[in-house]
Amino acid sequence: MQMNRHGKLAREYWETYRPQALAELGSPQEQTEYFYVLGMRVAEEIGQTADTMLLKYPADQRAQYRPAVRAQAQELAYAERIYLPKEPGTESREM
Repeated sequence: MQMNRHGKLAREYWETYRPQALAELGSPQEQTEYFYVLGMRVAEEIGQTADTMLLKYPADQRAQYRPAVRAQAQELAYAERIYLPKEPGTESREM
């Protein structure tokens, strides 16, 4: 099972800032499965959000706006799914 970059980032974030929540996910295998699925969902959400956001632009201009719109969609997805509140005592850590 190969985790995508979103899943890897989420796992790293949780290892650094949410160790208790990470432990509550269960065994290392269960954690891997969780972040695999999370990564896939985040990728899908980014694509869907970007596609929806691009509809506000004329069709002939969408290609030019796609990179910026995808970056914005990724930022939104990360804020909702990956960068969850840090656990007490981890705020000063750096990834």
